[in-house]
Amino acid sequence: MIVIMSAQEFLDRLEQACQSAGARSVVLEPGQSLFRQGDNPPGLPFLTDGRIDLLRHTETGRSVRIHVARAGETFAEASIFAETCHCDAIAAEASQLRLLPKRLVLEAFETQPGLGHIFSLHLAQSLMTARRLLELRAITPLTERFLARLSDLGDATGALPRDTSLISIAADLDVTPPALYRAIAALEKRGVLTRPERGWVRLTLK
Repeated sequence: MIVIMSAQEFLDRLEQACQSAGARSVVLEPGQSLFRQGDNPPGLPFLTDGRIDLLRHTETGRSVRIHVARAGETFAEASIFAETCHCDAIAAEASQLRLLPKRLVLEAFETQPGLGHIFSLHLAQSLMTARRLLELRAITPLTERFLARLSDLGDATGALPRDTSLISIAADLDVTPPALYRAIAALEKRGVLTRPERGWVRLTLK
């Protein structure tokens, strides 16, 4: 989330600062990539609809999801300052984006320092989110890891938001869906959470 102003407002201001050729529209089908690890950074993407998974490939060939971008968010912001993309951006569902070219973004930051300041705050927030995922993945056993994530995401009643799937949480925690379902079953047996509906869980609040 961009601090002070929304991602939409930030991108609008950035486009105005660029003056000339602004953002172009991009439509992705499920499984289609916006860019791949090692590609030249295309620019600053803003997701207007859908969901994008950012995946990084390890030296062993394993794919690890490092972030999920949802509608109303920018993503892969650090690539603006990099020579190559450090991950894949894959559409998890049909998605629509606005993409502002890298060169224009950098020029806007030079001419309007205020925009660069706001952008740096946004990058700091993104870094904190990434570090939180690393902290979660270090928690054992998996039951406690899932409870920690549910505490992060749950609403005031302890319920998981409707737009957050268990499969998505499994990817956040770097485990397989079957492993997560077994952990949930164990927690349900302990009376720590309930499953009011298929694919939805709620913490048992005391």
